[in-house]
Amino acid sequence: MGKDLYTKNFLKKQYMIHQKYTLERKKYSTKLKINFRMPSMPEDISENIIKYIIHKNGDKTSRWNCKGDLMSDIEKKQECKCFTSKGPISFTPSSNWNSIYFLDATEWLKNKFKLYKFPYSRTSIEWKNIKVNKTQSFENQCDQGRRPRINWNALYPQIKNKCFKIYEGNILTLLNR
Repeated sequence: MGKDLYTKNFLKKQYMIHQKYTLERKKYSTKLKINFRMPSMPEDISENIIKYIIHKNGDKTSRWNCKGDLMSDIEKKQECKCFTSKGPISFTPSSNWNSIYFLDATEWLKNKFKLYKFPYSRTSIEWKNIKVNKTQSFENQCDQGRRPRINWNALYPQIKNKCFKIYEGNILTLLNR
């Protein structure tokens, strides 16, 4: 794999462009007294925020590969999920990973983020048995070829004893280092 060209400076510029766009849309929709769904954070931005937090925590081999999240010489495939609302997180039924990171970006317009690490693979018992609804597990839905969907408030209580918050703070502080 080639060199990861997504630098902190490039990430900061992309982040600021997206934030300015979202804030402007929010400002003008408020003037018109209309509601709209906030745009999702583009995956290149969220995945690279996760990458730089992982770097801060010691794994400088983590890199963005543009073909599905992050790769690390230490952890191998690092799945990245970002959520900006209370809506469900969606998973590809055939996707595999060695560890999964959850970026809580519900306060991203204030530059506040939290990152959680669940250090288990997609095929681990710890992950396969997660209940995505009252009757089905993650694995049940994958076996049916369905995209499992679960919101953070339903997922976190199931994994909290094996999930670690590895970052909480202002992302601009991190990117300016």
